[in-house]
Amino acid sequence: MNLQNSATLAVSPLGHGADRSYTVKSFIGRDLERGAEPGEIVEILPAGRSPFRIVSFYTAHNEYADHAARLRATLDGFGLDYVLHPIDSLGRWELNCAYKAEFVYEQWKASDRPIVWLDADATVEALPDLFSALTADVALHKWTWDHQAHDRGWEFCSGTVYFGKTAEAEALLQQWLVRCRADPLTWDQVHLCSAWCDIASTRPLKTSWLPRSYLHIEGAPCNEPTVIRHWQASRQAKADGRKTDHEAAQFTEAGMRDRATNTLWRTPEEAFWIQEGVDHIIPATEFEFPEGFDLGSALAIAIDGHFPVLEIGCGVGRIASLFDDGYIGVDVNPHSLAQARAVLPAQNFRIHDQGYRYPDAATALFYTVLLHVSDEALVPLLIEAVRGRQRIIIAELMDVRWRREGNPPVFNRDPEYYIFLMQELGFRLVHFSKPEYEHYNRAPWNTGRDSRITFLAFERTDRADAREMA
Repeated sequence: MNLQNSATLAVSPLGHGADRSYTVKSFIGRDLERGAEPGEIVEILPAGRSPFRIVSFYTAHNEYADHAARLRATLDGFGLDYVLHPIDSLGRWELNCAYKAEFVYEQWKASDRPIVWLDADATVEALPDLFSALTADVALHKWTWDHQAHDRGWEFCSGTVYFGKTAEAEALLQQWLVRCRADPLTWDQVHLCSAWCDIASTRPLKTSWLPRSYLHIEGAPCNEPTVIRHWQASRQAKADGRKTDHEAAQFTEAGMRDRATNTLWRTPEEAFWIQEGVDHIIPATEFEFPEGFDLGSALAIAIDGHFPVLEIGCGVGRIASLFDDGYIGVDVNPHSLAQARAVLPAQNFRIHDQGYRYPDAATALFYTVLLHVSDEALVPLLIEAVRGRQRIIIAELMDVRWRREGNPPVFNRDPEYYIFLMQELGFRLVHFSKPEYEHYNRAPWNTGRDSRITFLAFERTDRADAREMA
C-alpha cells in the first residue's frame, strides 16, 4: 500500500451554521455494566459547536482519481478540514472497500476531533454542519429503495459515516476492522452493521441516524436539498469486472426488519463466542482430531455424494481441512474465521450473521455446533438453514445429561429430539451412526451419559417443499 502525502486544510466549518439547530434521532445501545436496556432518544442540537475532519482515500490509477479531484474541489469550496489520500489498488473493488475500516481507524487515532468518512466518489453540495452538532459515537444513514419510507431504512450505508472521539466509537472501529479482515470480500458496510450490533449489544453506543440528504445516491429521489451526493462509481467497477463473483450477503425478511427497527439481534451465545475469539474452541490451533475414529470417512458416508457441503459453524477450519473442494464454511465468529482463512487460504470461508441467508449448497452440516445454540434460537436457525437443502447432517454428543450452565452453556439434546424436529421441517432420517468419541470416553465424562458422537443425516421430502412455499 502506497500512502502519499495528503492535502489538508486547517479550516473547520465552525460558525458557518451556528444559527441552525437539528432534530436528531439517536439510538443508545445496551449498557451491561449499568444494567440499562437500549432505547431511542430525540435531541435538538445547535450546529457549529464542534469541529470535525473529513477523511477519504481513492485509488490513484483509475476513474476514482477524477472523482476524488471533484470531491477535493467541493471540500475546498466550503473550507472544510479534510484528509484525502491516494492509494494503490488492491486489485478488487471489494478489497479496496475492506481497507476502509483500517484507513478510517488510523485517521481516527491521528485526529484530535471527530472524523467523517466520505467515499471518494461523493461531492459536498451544501455545508454539512449537522456534523458540527452531533454528540454521537457514530452517525450514518440507513438506506431503503422504498423511497416513500426513506426515513425508515434498514441497510447500513458506509458512504457517509461520522465517528466521535469516544471509547465506544473506538470499540466500534476496532470491531469493524476485525470483521473486514476476517472476510474482506463481504462489503464493508455489511461488516459495519454487524460490528454495530456487536458493540451496541453490550455497550451504550450512541448512534445518530443521518437524513437521506447526507447520503443521496445519484438517481434516487430526495425530499430535501442534497448535502452530500454519492455518484456510485462502483457501477463501473462492476461493469468491467473489477468486482469479484463473490455473492453479496443476502438478507432475510426478519434480518431487514431487525435492522430497520434497531433490534439488537445478537444472542448471548453469539456475543460470547465473538467476544472470546478462539479461547474456547477445542482445539483452537492446528487440525487435531481427538475423536479417535476416521472422521473423514464418517462424514463421507453421511454426505453420500451430496455436494457442495455448507458447514454452519466452521470455527477455525478443522472440518474444512478434510475437504479438497465442494465446501463452504460460515461462522459468526470473525476471529475464528480469520484463523481458518489464514491456514486454509484456498477454502471458501464466509462471515455469517443473524439475518443473512445461507449460501446455496446441497448439504448443510452442523458438526458439534447446535449444542451451543439455545433452545429459543434453535428452531429459527434450522428453519433458515434447511431452506433449499437436499440433505442435513447433525453430528454431536446427543444426550441431555451433557447439558450444563456456565460460560459458555451447552444445550445437548437427545437424538430423538432432532429426528422429530427435522420431520416437522419436512426431512426424513436416512442415516444414523454412533462412533465412540475417544476424547470423552473416560471417567468421569463417560459415567452416566453417552460418550459417543451421534451422526444423523436427513433427506428432503415433499413436505419441505410445501412448507417453504407456504
